[in-house]
Parts: sequence; C-alpha cells; structure tokens
Amino acid sequence: MTKQLNMAPGGMRIVLPGSWTRIPLEDPEQTVAFVKRFVKRQTGKADRLAKVRRETVQDLLASARDAAQVGVHTYLMSLEILPRVPFPAALLFLDQSWTEASRSALAEGDVEGALTATFGDVEMGDSRNGPFGRRWEVLTQTLGEEELLTLRLEYFVPYPDGSRVLLARANVPNIPQAEPFGLLFNEIMDSITFPDPDEPEDVPTETAGAAAERPAAVTATA
Repeated sequence: MTKQLNMAPGGMRIVLPGSWTRIPLEDPEQTVAFVKRFVKRQTGKADRLAKVRRETVQDLLASARDAAQVGVHTYLMSLEILPRVPFPAALLFLDQSWTEASRSALAEGDVEGALTATFGDVEMGDSRNGPFGRRWEVLTQTLGEEELLTLRLEYFVPYPDGSRVLLARANVPNIPQAEPFGLLFNEIMDSITFPDPDEPEDVPTETAGAAAERPAAVTATA
C-alpha cells in the first residue's frame, strides 16, 4: 500500500515506507491531546500499563516541545516498516536560511558551493530536486554479545525557488546495519516534491486532527 502525504509548508509532498504518524506542532494544546490519544491507542487501556503510558507521553511531549523550539514544522514518527515489524525512526523537517557567505555561489548558480558555504563539510548528492547535502553518523551500543547501531542523518535540500533550505533530521535507533537504512532514507528524501503553487491539489491534505486519529500508512516508491 502506498500513500503520498502533503506537508507544510508550501505543499511539500513525501512518500514514506511502512506505517508512520505525524505529531502536530502548531499548537501546544493540540500536541498534548494528540500524543495522549496516540499513546493510548498504541498501548491500550490496561491498568498495568499506566506507568508506561505516562512515561511515553512525557517523553514524546518533551521531544515535540524541543522540536518546536528549534523551528521544526513537520515531525514524523515511524511505527512499523512492515506489518508487525517495529521501526522506531523519527524524521523532522525545518527550514534554514542561506548564509551571507553563500550569496556569491547562489548568484552564479553554484548550489553545491552554496550548500558548502552555509553548512560546512557535507557529502553531496543529486536527487529529482537537484543537488543536496548530507551528513551522517553511526553510534554503536553493545548489549551483551549483541551490537546495536543508531543511525543519525541530516539532509540539506534547497527549495526550488532558491529562497531557503529544507533541513531534514533522521534518527534510526537499534538497527543491525547502517547502510541499508541509509539507502532507505536516501530514497525517502528523493521522494520529496515541491509542487507549483498553482498546481491543482490532487492529494488530500491531512489535518492535524485526522492525523491524530490514525497513523499514516505509506510505502516508499521513489
């Protein structure tokens, strides 16, 4: 099953693998209501899980508040990569301005130079939207004889009009290998489209209230 999501700002669209949910950040009260409903739906109402529900709500609200404070406009959280296969990843989006040091490169149409001038040492790539930058790191944790990895990724995607840069941050904990998940997020980022403002709306935009009632089940096809 596939689903393409409309996301703020400016009609950005993205296609995601598996089952995801979007935490609304526009209004703190709405965020609290969403998180409480979401956690209750995921864990059930059993009294023995009350402490788990309470701690999970607190953790998610703290994460959402931190995200909103740094300007995140879209907070996506993965639930499953396949049915009954948990995939606890998070993907956050915010906008960044170009620095003054990037102006000359932008004037010359040198997007790669502008990205380097603004964000420093980044790995360059190419997507349907043109050049983009990427940074990544892998953290290792050993539990007994098992080694678990956490993959952290940053993507820097210029908006088509050149006005600013879409910054995406992905965090993927407890994975056996980093490379397959790095490739997966490359595909996710390549699925992003920035529709023309005058383009007819052919993908229903989910409201925060609708998102609160169900996760977004989508599959990457980029």
